[in-house]
This record gives sequence, structure tokens and C-alpha cells, in this order.
Amino acid sequence: MSDMKQDLIQSVQQFLLERGVFVEDADIAEYDFVAAGALDSFEILSLIMSLETEYGIAVPPELMVDGENAKVGNLATALVKLNDSN
Repeated sequence: MSDMKQDLIQSVQQFLLERGVFVEDADIAEYDFVAAGALDSFEILSLIMSLETEYGIAVPPELMVDGENAKVGNLATALVKLNDSN
């Protein structure tokens, strides 16, 4: 796993923890924050804005429409690919 992907996963895990959602390290990559109801739409936007600021990437809306990206590991992979393509 790339360093950036691991950093992104840890950032999302910290974001969730700050909102009272604890996810074990072993489970975080497969954690689906939409299916779990852990984040509402405002919090998802806040998460994306936080990641954009922290990592200097622009997240296109179509990335968030893809239901597979509700899993933390898939979101991190998509963001690494987006970053690598720029």
C-alpha cells in the first residue's frame, strides 16, 4: 500500500473518530461510511473538503457519486489515482 493511500485512510479514520465513530485499524479499509450511516451528506462534504485541503487535490463530484467510494480503502485508492494523474 502506498504511503499516500495509508495517510488518506488514517485521515478518514481520524475524521470518523472525531465524530464519535470508532473503526478498528483492521476494518477501516473496508468500512462503508454510507451504508453504516456514520456520516450525513454535510459531513461527507466536510470530509471531502478536509481531504482536498490536506492533500491539495480537487475531488470531482463524479468520484463521490460512485457508491464503491463509500468504502474508505476504495476512496483512498481513487484519490491516489486522481493525484497521480495530475
